[in-house]
Amino acid sequence: MEHAVVMAGGSGTRFWPESRACRSKQFLDLTGSGPMIRETLLRLFPVVPPEQVWVVAGRKDAPHLSPRALGIPGANVLLEPQGKNTAPAVAYAVACIARRDPDAVVLAAPADHAIGNVPRFRAVIRKGLRLARETGRFVTLGVPPTHPATGYGYIERGKPFPGRVKGAFEVARFTEKPDLVTARRFLRTGRFDWNSGLFLFRADLFADRLARFLPEIDREIGKAFRGGRKGFDRRLRDAYRRMPSISVDYGILEKEKGILVLPANVGWSDLGTWRSLHEFLGSRGGNLVFGDVVLADCRDTFVRTDGGVVAVLGMDGVVVVRSGDAVLVCPRSRSEEVKRLAEEVRRRYPLLA
Repeated sequence: MEHAVVMAGGSGTRFWPESRACRSKQFLDLTGSGPMIRETLLRLFPVVPPEQVWVVAGRKDAPHLSPRALGIPGANVLLEPQGKNTAPAVAYAVACIARRDPDAVVLAAPADHAIGNVPRFRAVIRKGLRLARETGRFVTLGVPPTHPATGYGYIERGKPFPGRVKGAFEVARFTEKPDLVTARRFLRTGRFDWNSGLFLFRADLFADRLARFLPEIDREIGKAFRGGRKGFDRRLRDAYRRMPSISVDYGILEKEKGILVLPANVGWSDLGTWRSLHEFLGSRGGNLVFGDVVLADCRDTFVRTDGGVVAVLGMDGVVVVRSGDAVLVCPRSRSEEVKRLAEEVRRRYPLLA
């Protein structure tokens, strides 16, 4: 059967002041369609039934993870004792899935991405699940780039992959976030896609590669699951304390041979910054506002308020966000730096972080 693991353990500090320690990015309503994690789940349900969808998040996020609100069984909400990046999170979920369904094919997806063309996205996911099952390989989705972004990883497509599932390519290489010159060169070749962060695999393949490439995580997850339900929380807590913090990308995918990529022109955005949210929802050069906002002589400006009136005069290319007892003002072009600003807020005003 097909299963989906929704990874919901991130913090999203670039969306401060809306994203706080007690309310991470994936639980915010950024697009006006509800919390991002709920949008992610609703996109998946027609492809993977709710009883086979799993959410992995931190214990601190438990107040936001009502199974009824998420629409999945309570047993499918998995709470990590501490954040250790994506490899332990996916290993925990796959261990749970394999005990119920050893022949499972799994989609692992972040909880906080946005998709512009949902029907096309579902069609690509169905194709990816079929490809992962038939080939016994890891499959990832590559997003055709629209500009030389430096905030995304890239995938270089190799030769077309022959088989019954059409449109796949061998992965020639993964490249982490490049500088601008390199990103422009990638686009000129026509061979590179953005790395979407979504990947698909058979559960038995993941278990094999976890044991081969990340034996510490494999060993600790195995210890946690030995001994049944009694004492499981304590064993899991001990396991996480001993496991390294590492991503699936670094720990497994960059060491694996024969990975396949499916181009996915689905209007994808990882919504990593206020600027990317503006670009996803708005038009180039246009203003975008949420709440009670008055603009005069402004262009390419994003303003959002959850209370009171915000008025902006004669400013171009700025972000203004009021959330509760905090306000952010910055150039749109420097939205990436909000993470550093949020860290300074945490140091000086911890209650606002």
